[in-house]
Amino acid sequence: MMQRVKIGPAAEQDLQQLAEIAAVSFPDPWSERLFREAFASPYTQITAARTDSGEIAGYLVLSQAGDEMNVDDIAVSPGFRRTGVGRMLLETAHRTYPERNFLLEVRETNKPALALYEALGYRQVGYRKRYYRNPDEGAVLMTKTKERDTI
Repeated sequence: MMQRVKIGPAAEQDLQQLAEIAAVSFPDPWSERLFREAFASPYTQITAARTDSGEIAGYLVLSQAGDEMNVDDIAVSPGFRRTGVGRMLLETAHRTYPERNFLLEVRETNKPALALYEALGYRQVGYRKRYYRNPDEGAVLMTKTKERDTI
């Protein structure tokens, strides 16, 4: 049975664990130093999905850019993938900032992430060739427009 998770702000003592989740999730993961810089920024918010036992199941890094929110990084720990944790993290962010547009870029080959973003109302608005390294591949640029502007 899947453990319940609660969504809330990440704490400074979580940053090493977030870097460990990133390291098993991406070929070019954020370092603990990058998480620390994001954590210290007044324009960035790091949210964690935490089990009742305190284990971090996933995280979301959002930064404010003008009146938009940028999804800088999101990952789910391997043992919690395909359980709705990523969806919960994003839906919480959308509810927290209903008046803002959300922007993100995702590897073109990351089909599970692309499917999740599309299911949550994101749409492709651009493409960047060779945006990612290790391996070189393009980024799909996606946006989700603020709730009150949708038809």
